[in-house]
Amino acid sequence: MANRINITINSRVYTVVANEDTDYLKKLCDYVNEKVNLVLREGQHVTGEKPVVLAALNICDEYFKLLDNSEPTEKLSELLIENKKLEAEIRSMKKAEQESSKQAAEIKDELNITTKVLDETEEKVKFLEGQIKIKENQLKKQRSEFAIREKELLDMLEEK
Repeated sequence: MANRINITINSRVYTVVANEDTDYLKKLCDYVNEKVNLVLREGQHVTGEKPVVLAALNICDEYFKLLDNSEPTEKLSELLIENKKLEAEIRSMKKAEQESSKQAAEIKDELNITTKVLDETEEKVKFLEGQIKIKENQLKKQRSEFAIREKELLDMLEEK
């Protein structure tokens, strides 16, 4: 959808119809006005359409210098190489993360098994502790009975 916007360049109002966002168009207008004001500050007695034409020439000059400048291309190449390195590092890290997740799952499974074995062992220990108490009570009872019988035997021997 085309946007319709009124912009002011060098004190003249222009109606612009474009597909670009109005904020973007205002930014362009501000840039052109900066260039026109620069021409007006630097030039003496520049009037009429000359400041706008000279500003347009300056903007074109910047544009063509940017196109001719090989430095951005070199910088772009460096950035693309760096980007490929970073992508490879990301892939490597994702692979390591997957491996770590797999190991964590295996450890979790082992932990669950160990916990189950521990719970079963604790139940067996409790059962055996109960058996030990029963046996200790039986032993106490037998010792007591033994002591009673021993005393009876000693008493019998003394009576004879």
